[in-house]
Amino acid sequence: MDSAVTLIQEVGFPIAAALGLGWFIYKLIMRIVDGMETKLDVVDEKVAEQIAAIEERLGGKLDSQHGILVALIDRIRSLDNEIIRQDTLIKTILGVPQLIDSNKIAKADRDDQRKD
Repeated sequence: MDSAVTLIQEVGFPIAAALGLGWFIYKLIMRIVDGMETKLDVVDEKVAEQIAAIEERLGGKLDSQHGILVALIDRIRSLDNEIIRQDTLIKTILGVPQLIDSNKIAKADRDDQRKD
């Protein structure tokens, strides 16, 4: 208390009041900033948890979609091979073997040799 009285006597009341107000504002701003940092940390943790949960769900869905895509590709390949076989059979039955494309047959046989 004596230091406050000495300060007022040396610099005057208006300057001492301005210094006191400046110190009060500094402490107030520091308290607000500390509170904001705490809130930001909490928000950051919540956002990180939500992002991790979303990444986990998307990873599972991506694996599922990959399996479906592989199954569809296999189904398309088998249908393509079946179309080639039927085309060859029809051309053979109709008696026009010169229209049979041997490259397609060789490709179908090669593609059909999967190692499932």
